Amino acid sequence: MKEYIARDPRTGFPLRAGAVRSRINVDEAYRPSPGQWDAIKNFDILPLATGAKSALEVNWVGHPHLVSQADGIKALPRISKRNPVEAHEALISALSELKPELRTAGLFALPYLALTNPEDLFEHLAELVDDIDTKVRVAASECLKIVAPVFPSATEQILHEELRSEVNSRNTAAFAALKEMCKVWPEVVVIHLDELLRMDDPRLRAKAAAMLPPLSRRKSAAVWDLIGWSLQDENDEVRAQAARTLTTLANKAPSIARVLLEVALFDESDKVRRPALRAMNSMDMSGYRMNKLCIDGAHHSDVEIRRACIKMIPKLFIESEMRIQANELLRQETDSQLIELLNDMAFDPELEGGEQEKNRFLAPAPPVTLADGTVLPASAFDLDESGQPLFAAEQQSADQLLPAPDRDAGEAGPARADNAQAPNQEFDDIEFDPARDDYDEEFDAELDDVDGEPSDGEQN
Repeated sequence: MKEYIARDPRTGFPLRAGAVRSRINVDEAYRPSPGQWDAIKNFDILPLATGAKSALEVNWVGHPHLVSQADGIKALPRISKRNPVEAHEALISALSELKPELRTAGLFALPYLALTNPEDLFEHLAELVDDIDTKVRVAASECLKIVAPVFPSATEQILHEELRSEVNSRNTAAFAALKEMCKVWPEVVVIHLDELLRMDDPRLRAKAAAMLPPLSRRKSAAVWDLIGWSLQDENDEVRAQAARTLTTLANKAPSIARVLLEVALFDESDKVRRPALRAMNSMDMSGYRMNKLCIDGAHHSDVEIRRACIKMIPKLFIESEMRIQANELLRQETDSQLIELLNDMAFDPELEGGEQEKNRFLAPAPPVTLADGTVLPASAFDLDESGQPLFAAEQQSADQLLPAPDRDAGEAGPARADNAQAPNQEFDDIEFDPARDDYDEEFDAELDDVDGEPSDGEQN
């Protein structure tokens, strides 16, 4: 029955659902390093590798070179597709040779011939990692580093033993192979790390925890469990390596990062708190759980943790709640810079500010209508430096700009004022006697003398 292919009705192209896994071109990326063995003719490779020919002279990079049986073994990958059976037999024979240089050459060709026929090759690899010769053991470790990412199942047991080796070079090569496997087989790496993080040796646990940052980019519950366990390890270095994953988790899985931050942010080691602080600064801190974490961090013994959490308070709380939290933190804060920062947060300009700051929170006053019908804004009644309203000062300055009166009118005015002032002075000189009752007649007589006209009583 023909396979059904769902197609787009508009374009006719097949529909794709889900992520498409890209294929790695192994032939292009998985090749041996170049050398003088590349100059050997194809028909001379097998006779030279099996020992039928002891040596050959070739021209490599413009210079003559004498190649031996070891070079022929290194050239076997070139004929693995044309003569797979003969090349495989020659390699098996080379891995069992007594001469160390031939076994080393066979380990050089093993990763590439295993692509066509891996039978019995990894059994020889498991034996050669414990070879009596140091050069062979080093070559076996390098071979394991290459083949482990390509053949994870075949090398699982070998890698399991090499990861626990007490020889530093073998242990380092095994962890390098594990790091390469993180790119293509992360599930297999998680299985190895699950066992390594339970070991009693803190050195192994620290190296295993160093593999967690590359794995943290994947959304895997198994990886999150490994990170959580490592953050609770008794060794500081293990927790520090696990804390390096928090920045990545803050972007990839923020909900998981929030849970892990509650553990890492209050760790006793500074190496753990620093990555946790960087992760917290890059996260969205909204929500009750993050608010509580921020307040708890503001009471931390580390000044940098307190500083970061205090700076987040204005982003998490409204102004009234911010002032309450700042006042509570001021009771126990000892750092001068943080005290100054908290004082700025606790300051309420509506209650504690100056006159101008308080007026900003008042409603605008309505306009005022004067007696003459002039409508003035409320700002016109603001006081100037002398204490007078602004509109009065403006009016006074306008009166000063009026034209001066005529000189003649100015001279006549004072004379007339002097004449009018004389009777007033005479009236002031009259002494009052309560026994007399003729003050009215005397007053009329004085007026006649000033005006030159008789009063109403004399005319009658």
